[in-house]
Amino acid sequence: MELFAVSKRFISIVKSLETKGLVKSKSQLAEKLGTHKQSLNEILNGKRNVTVELATKICEHFYANPAFLLMGHSPLFINPDAELKRNITYVPVKALAGYGEQLDNPVFEDELEKFAIPGNHFNDNDYRCFEVEGQSMEPNYYSGDKVICSAIAPVYFAQALREQAAYIVVTKKSIFLKRLINKINTTSCITLVSDNPDYEPFDLSIKDVSEIWKVEGYISKRVGKQS
Repeated sequence: MELFAVSKRFISIVKSLETKGLVKSKSQLAEKLGTHKQSLNEILNGKRNVTVELATKICEHFYANPAFLLMGHSPLFINPDAELKRNITYVPVKALAGYGEQLDNPVFEDELEKFAIPGNHFNDNDYRCFEVEGQSMEPNYYSGDKVICSAIAPVYFAQALREQAAYIVVTKKSIFLKRLINKINTTSCITLVSDNPDYEPFDLSIKDVSEIWKVEGYISKRVGKQS
């Protein structure tokens, strides 16, 4: 199987912890991360990919750098005394189906996992991290990739949407990752365009849009540059 880039970096972090003598055995590490030794060994041997939960725990317990783990930005570890604001809310696949219908529910919001990435790029605002599903945005975004997005206020939809930039568009029933053509001032709609030419563009009335999030960064299962 293809080993995701995040899993490869997870393995690099574990090897560094072993070299530094911070973990004595795989059993000790598995216990610390709250997982089974067999599951951990399968990840370290390249037979399965690391979960978001384990990636989060290795950052919490051993101060692994989330920016390295998720995007490959050095260093491997961060200063444990540095205070990080958990300002990125992760919307997992299991929550996507009901996300649009739960936007006004504060309990739902509180249940979503939040994380932080060290550095200056994602510490100035609140962000959402959405998981990509499907093939419509290939070859630039693949199923399993994650996009980190900043909010566009509804009052600025007509002015702020950039032609052909990548956005997450949320309705009551669906969530789309698409490039947009802004027709709000002329026809009160936006055109959603896929990167995969097998998928036809389609129009969406702006009155049916609950949220729009601009893609600011990505977490890829592959090594390479994203468009």
